[in-house]
Amino acid sequence: MTVYPINFFDDVSSFFKEIELKVEIALDKAPNTYYLPELSLFVQCYSLKDFKEAKTHSDAETWQKDYLQLNSGTIEFIRIWEDIWYLHSSWIKQYFTHRKQKSASIFARDLRAVDIHKEIADQFLEKEHLLGKVQAKKFIGLVVPPHRQFRNISSEYIVGDQKLVGVAAFAKPMIMKEAKLEGQLSGELIRFCSILGTRIVGGLSKVLLHYQQDEKVNNIMTYIDLEWNRGKGYQSIGFQEVQLTQPILYNLNDQGERVICRTWEEASVCTAGNKKLRIYFPEN
Repeated sequence: MTVYPINFFDDVSSFFKEIELKVEIALDKAPNTYYLPELSLFVQCYSLKDFKEAKTHSDAETWQKDYLQLNSGTIEFIRIWEDIWYLHSSWIKQYFTHRKQKSASIFARDLRAVDIHKEIADQFLEKEHLLGKVQAKKFIGLVVPPHRQFRNISSEYIVGDQKLVGVAAFAKPMIMKEAKLEGQLSGELIRFCSILGTRIVGGLSKVLLHYQQDEKVNNIMTYIDLEWNRGKGYQSIGFQEVQLTQPILYNLNDQGERVICRTWEEASVCTAGNKKLRIYFPEN
């Protein structure tokens, strides 16, 4: 099993100070929690030791309820696990650095949605998404077409002669068996992200429209990681919450990677669960 340094909490605090973010200890909010006033954000650092202790007086259901309570206020709340910090510290540091610098806005009206190959999608997701690449049936990219190159949008990823600035990954559409939705064709959005430090205004809507027109699905569902996102952006464009999933339980392998396990008792780490969302399209 991977052994991590004992100063996880201090490592995160030191990084925030390196990028000149004011850090306030917020133990009244939750254990091992910082408040970053410049970003209006709570960040909780959760160690493997903390989780081992928490399991002695909690269960998965109570664990999730406690987190939802922490995340229910008006101020954004993020939980960073010790294993995630050390496995993906480069991405996390870039994420917070860009948030401090304020994200650059790219407008979907300057972009085109196109199908892209798995190879370029994998390259993009490995660097720009916390969880990296994913197995998917269809990849859609947001690119800067030739007549919009004057916008001077930067990207190291090229599709043909066009700069790639956003990627979405979708699973194979499935015929639904769920009550009241029987027979409908449903798509699943697995990943969507832009280049770190950018925000594509209208980008998600553009990707979904392209996918719906290609696949003729009746609806699209997705899962939101509650430890990093509340899903407000998705819900603002029409996604509806349909389910709160249970926490996912993991052990860690020798490389420090998460491997799903079955029981609360044997878990080394777990998620707070996901928010399942779905957007419906009117019938033609």
